[in-house]
Amino acid sequence: MSQPISILHFTGHQYLRHRLVLSVLSGKPVRIDKIRTDDKNPGLRDYEVSLLRLIERVTNGTVIEISVTGTAILLKPGIIAGGSVTHECPLSRSIGYFLEPVVMLAPFAKKPMQLILRGITSDDRDLSADLIRTVTLPHLQLFGISEGLELRIKKRGSAPLGGGEVQFLCPIIKQVKTLNFVDSGKIKRIRGIAPRQPSVL
Repeated sequence: MSQPISILHFTGHQYLRHRLVLSVLSGKPVRIDKIRTDDKNPGLRDYEVSLLRLIERVTNGTVIEISVTGTAILLKPGIIAGGSVTHECPLSRSIGYFLEPVVMLAPFAKKPMQLILRGITSDDRDLSADLIRTVTLPHLQLFGISEGLELRIKKRGSAPLGGGEVQFLCPIIKQVKTLNFVDSGKIKRIRGIAPRQPSVL
């Protein structure tokens, strides 16, 4: 007789994305209780529910249960399926909030990831699409994930209207390259990207 799978228990909304990602990567179910129970508006926010639905779509067989009050969730992870997925992000958070967890999951999918996210491409809260493209992806390449790895910014979108669109392409990898990142190197130059509202001159 098989032993019941143990469920990892956590409380609070802090580190929600990391807990969900690690649950999927490890294959271990996770239950998170007391999500903003003391808040005037308790429970999950719309962007957190949207993230759960996105994880559900990039995986196969994942079961997600949300309590009636939204203050508790149970995630039973399936396999990371990958493939072609399109997701509409709520305008309460930028695309970076949703893209970061997918970047961690995509290399271990069954099929190469082709993800389209629509919404806000940059704000003052989350990593912008430009930062993920110029910083996060080059670091991902250090693990041996290079050919076919790309983030295309199709359209830019700002709050409160959104309208932005990015396409994330990621190949699958059989084995992660060991990373020996002890040499900080030298700073040759500093460059930056400053997005602005269309109405700002």
